[in-house]
Amino acid sequence: MTVLDVRKLVLLREVGARGSIAAAAQALNYTRSAVSQQLSALESETGTALLDRGSKRAELTPAGRLLVAHTDRIVSQLEAAEAELLAGGDGEIGGELRVGVPLHEGPALLVPALNRLREEHPRLRITLHGVAPDQGRQTVRLGRLDAVLATGYPRVPEPRVPGLYEEEVLSDRVRLITAPGHPLARAERPCGLEEFAEEPWLLDRTSRLGRLALHACAGAGFVPDIVSDIGDMQAVFGLVSLGWGVALVPDLVPSRPGLPVARITPAGPELTRRVTLVVREGAVHSPQVAALLPAVREAAAELARDRDAGGPLSCR
Repeated sequence: MTVLDVRKLVLLREVGARGSIAAAAQALNYTRSAVSQQLSALESETGTALLDRGSKRAELTPAGRLLVAHTDRIVSQLEAAEAELLAGGDGEIGGELRVGVPLHEGPALLVPALNRLREEHPRLRITLHGVAPDQGRQTVRLGRLDAVLATGYPRVPEPRVPGLYEEEVLSDRVRLITAPGHPLARAERPCGLEEFAEEPWLLDRTSRLGRLALHACAGAGFVPDIVSDIGDMQAVFGLVSLGWGVALVPDLVPSRPGLPVARITPAGPELTRRVTLVVREGAVHSPQVAALLPAVREAAAELARDRDAGGPLSCR
């Protein structure tokens, strides 16, 4: 019986995730030829083609996808075994914890939790890594990070990424922002999104937040006039403050200093964003992650209390 090499299986998984042998080689600090040779050896060992080399992308064959699914489970089990061994020590947590932080709003939640974790476990080295919103989960799944703060919108469902454990730590409200001098900024009655149907809108229709905005506008009976597809939230705040248009943004995204906006809670069904902490299933019980989870829960609860006590402007 042939025993497959886990390292070759991980290479296959990386190629499937990256879409090319060259990109996988660069990510893993290998040469392209070394990755290609290892994958050819794996195909010889399994007796079947694992990559479709006839397409522009390095697409996995059905057999390759099946093997990658097993690879996720194998790596998860190995991590779980390592976690159990490490947990049997003297109780002092060491090693390194690599945490992905989304731009703009991530530090407000994660840094207080990580500061607390550093104080309680001085031997634990914590490193922070910036991640794009659409890359965090795969980065954790492939083992380049141990945890990441991720977001999702209940009205914009996404396929589940295998091999990951996600815990919701905060429900983040999504509100409309306008320039402070907008006629509806301080209205004394509920304001429906339809009242902003004639306004210019700022939204990136390719992003999840943009898709949520399009869904919400359609529910209010109009198609928004999109005058900017810039996805960077800080740029959006600046443009809205200067009167360029209106936008939907989550509460946790901070306003830009010197560029004030009015945040309006629209009438109708509440728009929300789920904030989750994502780790690999096999690492849930590792000492580092087991210490991280309660620290993030506590920081999220404090942030929610502060937000609810003195939240942004609302349209009442």
